[in-house]
Amino acid sequence: MTMMDVKDAMFHFASAPHRSMDQYTAIVFDSGDADPPSFHQVAAHVEHRARLVPRLGIRICEAPGHWEFPRWIRDPHPVRDHLVDHDLSDGRHTVESFLAELSSVPIDATDRAWKIHVGRGLSQAEGVRGAATVVVVQISHAMSDGSVGTHIARALFGRGENTENTALPDPVASRARPRYDAAKGAVLLPLRWARSQIPMVRAQKKYLAAVRDGELVVPAPVEAARFNAHPDETRAVHVLQFPKSQWTGGPATVTVTALTAVGAALAEYCAAHGEPDRDDLRALVPTALSASVPWPAVNRTLPAAVTLHPQLADATRRASAIGESLALQREHVTDHRHLDATRSAEVYPAALMLAFGRHGRRTAPRTGTPDRVTTHTVVTSVNRTSLDLTLGSARAQSCSGVAALGPGCSVSHAVYGYGDLVTVCVAACPTTVPDHADYANMLRSAIDETCAALHGTATTAVRR
Repeated sequence: MTMMDVKDAMFHFASAPHRSMDQYTAIVFDSGDADPPSFHQVAAHVEHRARLVPRLGIRICEAPGHWEFPRWIRDPHPVRDHLVDHDLSDGRHTVESFLAELSSVPIDATDRAWKIHVGRGLSQAEGVRGAATVVVVQISHAMSDGSVGTHIARALFGRGENTENTALPDPVASRARPRYDAAKGAVLLPLRWARSQIPMVRAQKKYLAAVRDGELVVPAPVEAARFNAHPDETRAVHVLQFPKSQWTGGPATVTVTALTAVGAALAEYCAAHGEPDRDDLRALVPTALSASVPWPAVNRTLPAAVTLHPQLADATRRASAIGESLALQREHVTDHRHLDATRSAEVYPAALMLAFGRHGRRTAPRTGTPDRVTTHTVVTSVNRTSLDLTLGSARAQSCSGVAALGPGCSVSHAVYGYGDLVTVCVAACPTTVPDHADYANMLRSAIDETCAALHGTATTAVRR
């Protein structure tokens, strides 16, 4: 794994100055009656713990002209150079505004593939009794998905030191050889192209035959909605917190409950903007692959297009239909024929693959709204209830994150379970969705109503 896999490389190149595709793990620590840790104390803690995370010791080296996929190399920067101190004591900042600022600025993974932002002096944070310290781990999506982010959080802030990184094998760093890699990629391009054709054609034929015969279901593109406008670099974040008990007790999982509520909120938002009766709303749901599935990429998730069935007024029926759609799409993306077709791109020459990607990014519109889309929004769901994170005497009150926006997606959702909380983070582009606060309020109401219908739980206040 010294060379980056094509799927990870696409995440790396998709992140641009106007669009961050990075992974963000936001941890809010509550110091209670004690003094909050200083920046130097946080830095010392991270320096001590980072040795448990080999992945934090690497960065990316690109080949000139992109003739070859990037290579993993060792990062010469000391750990402290990856930490950024943020003074949030001016009274203007909130957790939401802090996350919005960070999620609009991607990192340069060829210099540093990760950063830890330490927000100090925050006077108001929901659910925090004492002084709040907000720690945000920002890492290139090329080297981390949601499960890796969980392991990194455990290694850095888990109780005690028996917190070795138990994630799947880390990329192996090697010596930087950019000119050699570029020359080798250029010389071998014709041979690699010729060798790639037979396995790629075979894998694609098997997959397309399964789709044609109805064995695998691929949702056809549908009409776009207002929130499918292409976002610019601006971001707004809304953090909604709920007691975990509000989401449990019924047959629906947290993920299905969230999708049911999101469908209701999106339908209400569409109706408020003159788009009633949208019964074709869909969400992109990243689906994790089992550890037993051979997979060369760091990112072990594939996108599933889940139908939200907003035309079903009864929440129980809607949740059942969403659960069936989610199961069907998970079956699709994890089917061996789909996996083989996806993996077949690994043998294609890097120069051609990256050239196609660059051409698509250059020619893709950055403003306006596409006519047709496969999904209307993104809903990620990460369970971090197994974590118990501390920073000195401060204890983590919540552990959440922000889902990225991308072409044709101006609203995304990230659902995180931690302790006795479920946190839903809504990211939006305020330029294309100026009334994002109204949508967040719609979603909060939809979640309360959905949880009451599916789990029989009344709305209760988050602990403080």
